[in-house]
Amino acid sequence: MHFIFFISMLTKHQQLHTEDKPYKCPYCDKSFTLSSRLVLHKRTHAGEKPHTCRLCSKTFISSTHLALHLRSHTGERKYKCSVCSKMFMQASQLMRHKTIHTGEKPFKCPDCNKAFTQKAGLIIHLRLHTGERPFKCDKCGKAFRTSAHLLSHQALELGEGRYTCLYKNLPLHSFLHLT
Repeated sequence: MHFIFFISMLTKHQQLHTEDKPYKCPYCDKSFTLSSRLVLHKRTHAGEKPHTCRLCSKTFISSTHLALHLRSHTGERKYKCSVCSKMFMQASQLMRHKTIHTGEKPFKCPDCNKAFTQKAGLIIHLRLHTGERPFKCDKCGKAFRTSAHLLSHQALELGEGRYTCLYKNLPLHSFLHLT
């Protein structure tokens, strides 16, 4: 019985490494190797977060995400960098951190070959090529490539959360100008 379960789990895991992603989201262009991943993804479109942290009431789309979040309350960090001994809560955080030491940039742009240490950097860069601007100001309709650019726009153009110089009482465009 255990052997059959192992084979089933192995088969599911191997599907993650195939290019075949038959489960397509009806709301966006994402597709998945496992139907269970599509189910979780669809929750992001619906705003559905059925798993609630009993300590702070924050909600999550899956019990796995909730379990990872609970570590933030306990401070548990069980993944250690072998180079600098820094500790992390998640294995993925450690893997991302290790690129600092190796200089590795595994995420490459298919259009211009620019490389990035993190997937998030590549995703933002790709928006230069596609013109995608997913962060839209709900007051004026202007759209931005990053949430940081939207926040800066809101502070500058709309006066929301505007930063002020303490010495000359002059408005500053963003938090970045304080340095």
